[in-house]
Amino acid sequence: MIRGQAEEPPALRPGLVLRLSREGGLAHFPGLARPRCVHCTGCSEEQLGELQSLLLALPGASVAEAGNDRRRFCVALVGEGGEVLWSQVVAEESAPQALLAWWRRAEIAPLQKKTDGQA
Repeated sequence: MIRGQAEEPPALRPGLVLRLSREGGLAHFPGLARPRCVHCTGCSEEQLGELQSLLLALPGASVAEAGNDRRRFCVALVGEGGEVLWSQVVAEESAPQALLAWWRRAEIAPLQKKTDGQA
């Protein structure tokens, strides 16, 4: 189930993936828009604790608050089956610096292949 404003993120554990993406703004930069992933399996207990604290502290922002011309982070916790367990949108200007640091060092998600025969 996708997170509502009052719900906390589930506890991070191996097998989960934290997906971070940037959206919005006046110009589109594909390299910035591509989701980045933090695989919890590869994180130490200390890193998982840091990420968990970061998720709990994220300030929420509705799409209307962020506006079409303002950049925002989309943060999602994805289960082993690919289902979104929790998500939050954060206006970039109110995002903690730690979120930007994790986004910078996260693995860039592979491009999804088109399955409808189009290039």
